[in-house]
Amino acid sequence: YDFSNVEESGSVIDKAVELFGRIDYLVLNHASLANGFLLDREDQQSPQFINRMFRINTFSILNLALKAMPFLEKSQGHIFVTSSMAGEAPVGSSSLYSSTKHALNGFFYSLQQELLARESSVGITIGALGLIVTEDFEAILDEQLDKMPSAMKGDVNECAVGIMDSLVTRSRTYTYPLFFNKFLRSLWYLNPYFQDLSANMIPMDTIRDNLKLFQQRARDRGFQKGNF
Repeated sequence: YDFSNVEESGSVIDKAVELFGRIDYLVLNHASLANGFLLDREDQQSPQFINRMFRINTFSILNLALKAMPFLEKSQGHIFVTSSMAGEAPVGSSSLYSSTKHALNGFFYSLQQELLARESSVGITIGALGLIVTEDFEAILDEQLDKMPSAMKGDVNECAVGIMDSLVTRSRTYTYPLFFNKFLRSLWYLNPYFQDLSANMIPMDTIRDNLKLFQQRARDRGFQKGNF
């Protein structure tokens, strides 16, 4: 499916109902990446690129959730939204991605509140996820992954279990990896110097060099040029 085509993204719901006759659990997990300092990346500054990012990462996800809502009401179902800690605390080297996730959080926490006010049987869990070590990211980050504290890195299988558990627990937020992400959340909301600390923690040139390496490895694994 081409989720950059917002109008047609809802056909996923139609197909699921056609195949299974109902929808119990909707996991909204697709996304497009756009890494690198935005002012360095002219290819990411065009209105067309920005619009496409929001169509994939935000608008199509909203469309899928709203399209599925009548079926979820019937089944007393649940929605899991794969958001990110980049949707809570800003990431200077990933402005566009971070902004699409902030938009997701704003919409789904508001919708969650509306459903509670309506005493709806539909639940929503927003996933505040950090770095999940998938096969792709393990290959892309390679030696840099070993330098990261273990608390920053999430196991892909453990994360998947947590996502499935939310269908039963109906938690309103799923934070994973738990310790590091709660620490990051606390810094962002409680520390007035968070922006200064984040901006000066690692020199920009070091981040640029690392991103160039990661981008090349990502392209070697089939990622589109503009999306990593």
